[in-house]
Amino acid sequence: MKTRKGFTLIELLVVIAIIALLLSILTPSLQRVKEKAREITCRSNLKQWGIIYMMYSQNFEESLPAGWNGGTMWMVDLLPYYGGTNDICLCPSATKFLSKTQDLWVAGEFTAWGIYGDGSYPTPYWGEEGQYGSYGVNDWCHNPSDEGLAHTYPIPEEDRPLYWRTMIDAKRPETIPLMGGCMWDGTGPTEYDIPPQVQGQQEDWSGMSVFCLDRHNGGPNMLFLDTSSRKVGLKELWRLRWHRKWDNGIHMPSWPDWMRKYKDYD
Repeated sequence: MKTRKGFTLIELLVVIAIIALLLSILTPSLQRVKEKAREITCRSNLKQWGIIYMMYSQNFEESLPAGWNGGTMWMVDLLPYYGGTNDICLCPSATKFLSKTQDLWVAGEFTAWGIYGDGSYPTPYWGEEGQYGSYGVNDWCHNPSDEGLAHTYPIPEEDRPLYWRTMIDAKRPETIPLMGGCMWDGTGPTEYDIPPQVQGQQEDWSGMSVFCLDRHNGGPNMLFLDTSSRKVGLKELWRLRWHRKWDNGIHMPSWPDWMRKYKDYD
């Protein structure tokens, strides 16, 4: 009777080498597909927030929320319109929360803020226990009162003309960031803000540094005042119209080493 021959050691090694080669070719492609899916989901989340903002403004004579000096943050003001559906609070690329011992100034590009009241940090006066997210609002997209509530803060007189107070009275709303990927729940950037000197690090007195996050292969996703959403290049952040008197004539900042590889926007 004839006996069957098994694979030789050389043949097995050749097959293993071919499989390893195929995996090395396919893995980067699969990673790109996964990242593209995360980016699309993130933009979809922002589009939903845009619809929620529209619903809110239509019920309040086109006004945007008052903001922190009104006693509540945007997520609290919008809660009746999204009902605490927390799936839209997190970018799929930023689902890890701050640890209790982590340096809050170096939260990292893929870290979400919160959870309020769980021990990582206490619930602030403007939020509600259990809230979290990986998106932050442009603070200039609010309709605050000049003085604010007693336990909050007044708006400086020189800043009062800078706010986009409604969703309908701005020219070129597609250039005005409403919210986007952020290290915290929001802030108000200025033209003079410096970029993060270390990737994923917040810079003191630089609101832009908390938006300057490479979450999606080149920059964060942003929602604009016309409710459109797209990815924004890191250096492009300084070319958007964050407040009413934004001056694009101001020279771009000096880029740290880690940002020099990214696309320039003159």
